[in-house]
Amino acid sequence: MDTNKPVYFPGLNGIRAIAAISVIISHIGLNLKLYNLENFGGYSLASFGVTMFFALSGFLITYLLLMEKQKTGTIAIKKFYFRRVLRIWPLYYFYLLVVLFVTGFYLNKYSWMYFFLLPNIPFAINATSIFPATLQHINHYWSVGVEEQFYAFWPWIVKYSKKILFSLVLFALSFFLLKIALTVFHAPSFIITILHYTRFGCLAIGGIAACLLLDNNKIFLRVAQNRIAELLSWIIFILIAVNKFHLFSIVDHEIVTIATLIIITNQVNNPKKIISLENKVFDYLGKISYGLYIYNPLIIYLLSFVLSKFLSDNLIFNLVLIYSITIAVVILVSHISYFYFETWFLQFKDKFAVVKSKSSVQ
Repeated sequence: MDTNKPVYFPGLNGIRAIAAISVIISHIGLNLKLYNLENFGGYSLASFGVTMFFALSGFLITYLLLMEKQKTGTIAIKKFYFRRVLRIWPLYYFYLLVVLFVTGFYLNKYSWMYFFLLPNIPFAINATSIFPATLQHINHYWSVGVEEQFYAFWPWIVKYSKKILFSLVLFALSFFLLKIALTVFHAPSFIITILHYTRFGCLAIGGIAACLLLDNNKIFLRVAQNRIAELLSWIIFILIAVNKFHLFSIVDHEIVTIATLIIITNQVNNPKKIISLENKVFDYLGKISYGLYIYNPLIIYLLSFVLSKFLSDNLIFNLVLIYSITIAVVILVSHISYFYFETWFLQFKDKFAVVKSKSSVQ
């Protein structure tokens, strides 16, 4: 592959769009109590949507790191961190300050963890339920913290591994076995919960797929691009959408990760894929997906004060009103954020890119 040409992956913004909309729909359903309506739609849809993000992120960033290593013989770690900071931190801290302003700048003993990118810790110990006015609007920050913690060490592994595929498989397998061992031997629930939400294994599996695709591994491509495998992956996505996917709790997210990577592989490498996610709507939603993910909890909360005044006795009318207006406003706010705030930082991020990417907002 020509490492001087910008990397373009068709369909990846479609994955981002599906994941982001899944999270928003789930969050709305879990907050219908704000309208004195019964909540419906389980947490699973949002949780699996985040797993899709993890799989995609692990795949894409590892692919770009491996290409950089091929191109230059090394990885510019400082440039990698600059890119992460410019992509993630501006919106992360901006929204955090907005939430603090809306909630009256109430701080507590867990607040510092959010400023130091450790939001998965209070989330795991359920601290957000103790201080709902302050922390519930940033519940979802746990996943951003997990990604940033993962990428604190991941480029070092990619840079210094002599046998990169072996190292990535070893890491993913070790993390998975650790999760099983701690569950079997009844480790403290806090530790098990931390591991459940950390999902470094899902990010690592994404990296394994990137390594295999970049090497054009024939066995991997034969399996991933098999018609049955692709179809089963889409069926898993459909089951997730209707909140019916569950096999075994300890492997559910790994299975969703593999399904996501099969769909990703077909999107970027199979001209005869079953469904193409390469279209203008998905491309647009994928570009603003970080904002869709970050802003939606506070918008759901604030809109409830307005939309409650327009509800009727008709449940269907109420649900259509709530879902349609909320999603539309989240998209509008995310559009403004991306094109008038985030892109200002992204223009500097590109200066630190060793391997250019046209399809990535990572």
